Amino acid sequence: MITDLNFISVGQDWPPKSEIERLTLYDNNRKLFEGHHEQVYAQWIKLLRSDQAATMEIILNWHKRLSTLWADLLLGESPRISAGDRNSPEQQNLERIIKENDLINAAYEVALDVSRYGTGLFKVRYDGRAIIEAQTPLVWFPIVQPDNVKEIVAHVLAYVVEETTPTLLGEKKQQYLIAEIHEKGKITTRRYALKDGVIAGVLEEDEVSTGVDDILIVPVNNILTSDRVTGMDDYSDLDSIIQELEIRVAQISRILDKHADPNMHGPDTALEKDPQTGQWVFRGGGKYFPVGPDEKPPGYVTWDGQLEAAFRQVELLMEQLYILSETSAAAFGQLKSGLAESGSALRRLMMAPLAKVNRIRMRFDPAIKKVLKLASELEVAQGMTGAIKLENINITWNDGLPQDEKEQAEIYSMLVQNGLVSRETALRHLFQFEMDTLREELMRIAVEANAQVPMVFKPTIQQPEQITPTNTGGGE
Repeated sequence: MITDLNFISVGQDWPPKSEIERLTLYDNNRKLFEGHHEQVYAQWIKLLRSDQAATMEIILNWHKRLSTLWADLLLGESPRISAGDRNSPEQQNLERIIKENDLINAAYEVALDVSRYGTGLFKVRYDGRAIIEAQTPLVWFPIVQPDNVKEIVAHVLAYVVEETTPTLLGEKKQQYLIAEIHEKGKITTRRYALKDGVIAGVLEEDEVSTGVDDILIVPVNNILTSDRVTGMDDYSDLDSIIQELEIRVAQISRILDKHADPNMHGPDTALEKDPQTGQWVFRGGGKYFPVGPDEKPPGYVTWDGQLEAAFRQVELLMEQLYILSETSAAAFGQLKSGLAESGSALRRLMMAPLAKVNRIRMRFDPAIKKVLKLASELEVAQGMTGAIKLENINITWNDGLPQDEKEQAEIYSMLVQNGLVSRETALRHLFQFEMDTLREELMRIAVEANAQVPMVFKPTIQQPEQITPTNTGGGE
C-alpha cells in the first residue's frame, strides 16, 4: 500500500518492494492467460518425470476460457446507453463519444483485466477529442489516504523504457523510468534515470492542467474487502486444481501412448537383415526379442494403469473447478439431453455464473458512467467545438444469455390476454423499442386491427319515393 509519492523519489528502489508481490502475481496471471503455463508451473510439472526434464505436455487453458466467459456474459450483448431523448444533443454527443472510442471493445479489455488481475483500468485523455482506452494494471500504482484505503488521491502509471545509443566503444544501453502522476485537475509526467534498479535522478518534468476536477483514471475492481486497495483475481483459487488437471491428463496420455506400441517376442526366423547396418531386425512397431526353442522369453512387467480411477479423479476435479470458479457445465455448452429445453431451464442452470456477472456489472455500471462524464467534461474544458457536458447517463444491461423468443412471446401474450400488463409494456420488453418507435408500432397495430374488422351490417339509405299527382277526376 502506497500513501505518498516518495516511492518515485531519487534514491528509491524500482520497482518498490511493497508492490513486488502484486506485480509478480499480475505477470504470472498474464502468462497463464496467454497459455505459457510451463513458465508458471515449472516445479509442478516435474512430477511427470523423475529426472526433472519434463515439459508441459498438455495445457488446459481454463484461465483464458474463464476470463472470456465473464467478459462475454457482461458485454457480449452490448448494453444500451442513453443520456436523453433519441434526437437530443446530449444523446448525439454520447453516441459520438461511444463510437469514436469503440467503448464496448475497450470495456471488454477492462473486463478481461478484472478477471486476470482483479483490477481493470479506464484511462481518459485528450488528443483533439476525448479518448477512452484500457490501461494495463502492470504499470499502475494507486496512492491512498493513510487512514482510508478506499480513498485514492492519485494514480501513478510508471514503466521502464530502454534506449540504446551508439558510442565509440559500441552501443550503450540506458534505462529510464517514465511516470505519469494523475491527480485532480492535473497530470504530471516525469522522466527518471535508472541505474542498477535505483532511481538516479529526475531528467524531465512536465505538468498539464486537465480542467477537470477529478482524476482521469477510473479503476474497476473484482471482489474487494474493507482492507484491500486492489481486487482479487479469479486465478489464484483455481491454480492447484488446474495444475492437477493438467498433470493428470498428461499422465493418462503418456500411459496410453506407452502401451499403444507393445514389445513382441517370437522365433528368430522372423528377423530380417538390414542391408545398411547389417543387423538382424524385425519389421514391426515396438522392440522384438528373438527366442530359441529352448529359451525362456524375456518377461515384460505389465501394469494395470487403473485409468478408470484416473478418470473419476478428473471428474472430481472438474466438479471442484465449477464450484470454485462459480460456473457450471452449462456455461460451456456441456448440456445433457433434457436439461435445458427452454430459456427458463437454461437460466436455472446458469444461476451461479449469472450471480457473478451481476457482481461484476455492479462495478462496471458506475465506472462506465463516470468515464463518459469525464470524457465530456474534458472536451468542454479543452474548448472542443460542439462539446456538451453529460449529466444523466443511464445504462440498460443484458445478461448475455440467448433469449427464448417463443417462450417470451407466449408469456407476454398470456399476460396481455389476462389484463395483467398492457400491450405497450409487452412490446417494450419483447423488442426493446424506444418510445418513438413504440408509439409508431402501436399505431400500426391499431390500424391493422381496424382494417381486419368485418363489416357485419351496412345500412342502406333509401331515398323518399317521389309522389306523382294523380287525376282523380272531377268536373271542370
